[in-house]
Amino acid sequence: MAMLTIDLRNGRTDDQLRKLASALLDAVSRTTGEPRENVFLVIHENRGFNFVENGEHLPDVVRASSNG
Repeated sequence: MAMLTIDLRNGRTDDQLRKLASALLDAVSRTTGEPRENVFLVIHENRGFNFVENGEHLPDVVRASSNG
C-alpha cells in the first residue's frame, strides 16, 4: 500500500480536487508499480493564512468566475 498526504489552500472546486486526486493516484501507481486501488490519499485543505511564503501569509485560492 502507498499512502500520500497533501496540504492545499482552500478554494478549489470539488471537480478540481477530483481531477487532482485522480492524477496523483495515477502518478503514484505508475511510478511505484503499486495498483491504483492500493494507493491511499488524504487531501487537507487549509486557510491560506496558514501558509507563509517569504514572510507573507497567503490568501485562499480564488475560484475562477463561471461568467467568463
